[in-house]
Amino acid sequence: MKLYVTAVLKALILSYIISAAALIALAGMMYRLDMGDTRLRVGVIITYIVSVAIGGFYVGRKVKKREFLWGLVVGLLYYSIHIAAVIAAEGVFPDRIAPAAALALLCMGSGMLGGMFG
Repeated sequence: MKLYVTAVLKALILSYIISAAALIALAGMMYRLDMGDTRLRVGVIITYIVSVAIGGFYVGRKVKKREFLWGLVVGLLYYSIHIAAVIAAEGVFPDRIAPAAALALLCMGSGMLGGMFG
């Protein structure tokens, strides 16, 4: 059990480090290239998908048992931490529920996919 918890925590930390680095690079690109709002949103979503897929890949390589399930756990925890931080900072707005649900599915799906490739 300790192996699973350690692997999931390391995968989450890895995912958030990759997300932070990619979002900093995206902010620099936005500043230098004067990117539009749509391109920024797409870049952020791609950042989330890639970072969670890498975290799922990592946990799949470490656990080697039911990799897709552990990748799903990484995606779900990543999204849960992310949405908790957003709610704490901004509050809950009804018009953001549908995009948040789509982001949850994207995070969980990319975590599962990364776990399967792991």
